[in-house]
Amino acid sequence: MDNSKKHQKKKRSKHKQKVYKKNKNKNKNKNKNKNKNKKHSKKEKKITKLSQITQPIEKRIPKCEKCHKKQSQFYCTKCEVYYCSKCEEEIHKISVLKKHKKHLYKAPYNELVKKTNFNICRKHNKELSLYCIDENKLICSECYSSCKLNNHEILGLNDFSNEIYEKIKIILNKIQNEENQNEKTIQKSLENQNKLKEKIKNICKKIENDSDLLIQKIQDSKINHLNLFKKIEIIINNKIQTILEDTEKKQKKILKKKIKIKTVKKLKKDKNHIELIQGGKEIIKTERKRERKGNLDKKEKEKERKSDTEKEEFDPKMNLKNRIKLKNKNKTAWNPSKYWDGKICGKKIYSSGKHEIKIKIDQFPNPKNEWNVIKLGVIKTENRENFIKKGNWEGTYYFETWWIREKLESEKCKRENGKSNVEEKYPKEIFLKKNDIFTIFLDMDQKKISFKINEKYIGGWQNLPQKVNFFADLRPQDGKEKNQITII
Repeated sequence: MDNSKKHQKKKRSKHKQKVYKKNKNKNKNKNKNKNKNKKHSKKEKKITKLSQITQPIEKRIPKCEKCHKKQSQFYCTKCEVYYCSKCEEEIHKISVLKKHKKHLYKAPYNELVKKTNFNICRKHNKELSLYCIDENKLICSECYSSCKLNNHEILGLNDFSNEIYEKIKIILNKIQNEENQNEKTIQKSLENQNKLKEKIKNICKKIENDSDLLIQKIQDSKINHLNLFKKIEIIINNKIQTILEDTEKKQKKILKKKIKIKTVKKLKKDKNHIELIQGGKEIIKTERKRERKGNLDKKEKEKERKSDTEKEEFDPKMNLKNRIKLKNKNKTAWNPSKYWDGKICGKKIYSSGKHEIKIKIDQFPNPKNEWNVIKLGVIKTENRENFIKKGNWEGTYYFETWWIREKLESEKCKRENGKSNVEEKYPKEIFLKKNDIFTIFLDMDQKKISFKINEKYIGGWQNLPQKVNFFADLRPQDGKEKNQITII
């Protein structure tokens, strides 16, 4: 047991020694910091004292002369003492001192400052001619003796004011230099910002241009691929048809040969029937010629029937963003929007024969000081999609009427190879109006087009492309009445 106790005491003693060393080091560091602070304390005190003196009178409100903690809020002229709110209530509760409340002044002592003279010492009633740095006060000649006994630093008012003036100058110069540096940095930052903005704008423009070019290339490649696929489909369909026709012909030949073989077997028995066999061959040839002519006549009649039976109507697929509204089984069209043009094409493709397209003008309002346009005509089938999506008018032959600034005009136009050709600008007598019937006559064998209004010939064009579609362009219009047409 004794050994354990001794061991414990040794442990405690070691621990105490460590704690003592730590505390000793801490005290040394504290003393060093105190000595450092003492060196700077005198300078800092002087600067703070100077800053207090340079403050205005309203901010130099003295502390309470009783508690010496809070800032004073009242001044009693009878007591000649500054008080805070608590000390004033405690002192003036006494019955004798209650009359002093009439002579109180509240901070900021505007009235008191006018009455009192701050250049006279309150204790000795003498002029304040010196300044004590340690007490941070203006003192008189009698206060000087007490300050000198305490070894205070004392200066004359002129020397003191000069020191303050020089220090203020140094501070102002520093502030000005900092302001100038700040202005320079601000200007540089603004210049850099403007340069960055210009760079960003240029980069954005390049990106937009590149994106537009890529989009155009992609769209062109899409169109080319679609056209290739269509051509390939047509070629494949034609080959399939030819193969089917060839198989039908071969089957017919096989049947005929079988019939011949049967007839020959029967006729071989009789030698007298040889002449009949030769005559039968001639009969078969004549019948084949008749059958071929009959088949060709049937095909031509079927084509004519189809062309007559198929009537023109608007194609809802060739309608960009469904701007043009359709009804009456896709035969009537109108533009309901106020801002967007509407272009639409017909379903039927015209490549041969003679055709008439009759259109009734249901509505054509007369606005004032606004555009109102109807364009009716024909477009190359290959350029339908570009016409509707991109507004490419190449390969168009049309007649248009429009109101411009209370004037009605009409003209006949065509656009080929990126150029527009206006051949005739009609007078006011020839124009479209409500309940008119506009006819387009197509002679695709001679590649001609002509226009009529109420069976009155207007004019036309020649050298049309091989395949053509009908189109209409209806411009927007305010109000209830809209541009509306129907295919008869």
